[in-house]
Formats: sequence, structure tokens, C-alpha cells
Amino acid sequence: MATPEISIALAHLLRGPIHAEDQPAAWTTISTFTKQLRDHLDVLGLRLVIDDTERYAYLRAHDELPDGMPRLIRRHTLTFSSSVLLVMLRQQLATAESDGQMPRLVITGTDMVEMLRLYRHDDLTRDQINGDISVLDKLGYIRTLRGQDDTWEVRRIIKAIVTGEWINTYGQELLAAITAIEGKDESNDHGVDGDDARDGAPADAALPEASAPKGA
Repeated sequence: MATPEISIALAHLLRGPIHAEDQPAAWTTISTFTKQLRDHLDVLGLRLVIDDTERYAYLRAHDELPDGMPRLIRRHTLTFSSSVLLVMLRQQLATAESDGQMPRLVITGTDMVEMLRLYRHDDLTRDQINGDISVLDKLGYIRTLRGQDDTWEVRRIIKAIVTGEWINTYGQELLAAITAIEGKDESNDHGVDGDDARDGAPADAALPEASAPKGA
């Protein structure tokens, strides 16, 4: 039978990623009782992923589940705009780290609007961009700073979603797809359909996949 500490940590993990700075008690339990937690989660078809350096933990579904077993963690592909924003934030984080800047990357909503409009010169509205920001906030990739409604911290967990390998393979293709969208009025020879690119994955590009508990 699980101890109360393990039960609480399991409940938190099933709700979403755990960051040590936000939930120190749950993080301590995860660090102390890693094997026990993994044993409990394995029964549910889940695996525990821990980054001790960045100090966060989250769940992934096993690649193969027993026949008839439902997935407790749903996977979905982000929309084109949300993916572009996520990639650009990942690049900003990498730049901040390489420059030896502050350990936290803090960015405003206005900054994110300007970043997206730099690449997308179509009729993208602030409301649409706010929607993309809300998606990343809900998934835990960014978080609003307390008392600052238009300022977010970029969470380092995005490094687990948008890896350096992913950026090298798909990042430039994703951003290049925007150029194809913008040139659509001048030429119809591009391989990306504008409507499809706005609503989902561009042709031949694998967008980041996010994981979230069922019902989230």
C-alpha cells in the first residue's frame, strides 16, 4: 500500500508536470521514492520521466500498452501557430543559456506578439496570439508571473518537448513554412496550404507533441 506521501505525489503527477520550485514537497517525494512511484505508475501504463538537472518530472505513456488498456495520458499535436511560438521560445531559452544570462527566461505578451509577427505578416490578430499563449500556459510550458498579468516565465520543461535534435530536424522547416504561407498570394506552387498550415501540421513537418492527462 502506498504511503500518503507517495499517494499525494502520484496525484500531482497525474495532474501535470511537477517543478521542484513550485511543489517542493512532491519533488522531494519523487526524488526519494522514485522506484516505488515507477512501480505504481507502470501498472497504469505510465512511465516517470525525471530531469534532476532542471528539477522537473512528468509522465509519459508507454509506447505499447496491453490490448484493451486505455491511455491515461493523451497526446495531441499543437496547432501551427502554437508550434511556431513554442519553437521560438525554445530558441530564446537556448540563446539565454549560451549567453550565460539569468537562470530564468522572462518574456512579456508583447514580446511574444512581436516574435510571431516577425515571422508571420498575415492578418494574425492579438486575440489569436493570446490564444496560442494560453495554450502553452495551460500545458505548463510557460507560466504567468505572480502580480504581472502580461509577463511569463518560460519553463525549462519545453526542452523535453522541443529538443535540440527536433529543432535541427524540423525547426527551420516549420519556420520556413511561414514564408510559404506569406507568398501564397504571389505563387501557388508552394507545398504548404495556407489554411492547413494555420490549423494543423504543414506537409511533411512533424510538430511537437504535447502530453496532458485525460480530461485536462
